[in-house]
Formats: sequence, structure tokens, C-alpha cells
Amino acid sequence: MPDAPDSAHLAAGLRQSLVRVVRRMRATRGFPLPQAAVLHHLDRLTSTSIGELASHERVRPQSMAQTVGELEALGLVQRSPDPTDGRRVLLTLTAQGTASLEEERRQRDDWLASAIEEQLDDAERAALAIAIPALSRIADT
Repeated sequence: MPDAPDSAHLAAGLRQSLVRVVRRMRATRGFPLPQAAVLHHLDRLTSTSIGELASHERVRPQSMAQTVGELEALGLVQRSPDPTDGRRVLLTLTAQGTASLEEERRQRDDWLASAIEEQLDDAERAALAIAIPALSRIADT
């Protein structure tokens, strides 16, 4: 039985490959990265404030307010009063925002599926299928 590959070597190769794949997938994105981050965050949390978004994304509240304003102008995000705290304003995705986010995900999935189909043979696709649960475990740590 062959020796297991060195973990440090695997880590470096995996990191480099994942960075390249993520960059390629981002190239298919219809939104600038700050806007996409807000849309994805709102999709996960349902609603939040500009301050909470800014803290999560590690940007100034003023910068986040500008990004949110751009998304609001596009009809992708809406503001509403917080029902429990009248001083706060909550942000949520509009139906158009949800649809745009789903379309972006579909485009990325289509690109990745096409790349897998075109670049990997059957054995490599099988190896990738086996690797997915292991990668998920790493991501969950």
C-alpha cells in the first residue's frame, strides 16, 4: 500500500486549486463582490441592519450604507422598520433580489458543471465525488 501523501503538501495544493476555482467562478458573477456578499448574507439571515452587515463584512458602516444603497436602487434590497426597535432599520431581500441571487448561483453551478464535464474524465469525477464529503468535514471545522 503506498504511503499517504504529506498533509502539508496536500493543503498547499488544495488551497491553490480552490483559490483558482473560486476566482473563475467569481468571474461569472453578475454583482461586484461587496454587493454579492450583502445579498448572500441577507439570504442566509433573512433580515439584518446595516451596522450588523458592516461588522460581519469588516467594513465601515458608511461603506456598507453605500453598497446597500446601490442594491436598493437596483430593487434588490428593501428597508423596513424593526418591529421590536423603532430606531433600527432592517434590510431584507426583495423578490427581485432573491431571483437575482438564484440566477447568479445557477450561472456559477452551470460554469462549474461544464468545467467538470469538459476537463475531468470518469475516474476524476468519481474521485471528486469521494472528496466532497471530506472537504465538507474540513469546512465544518
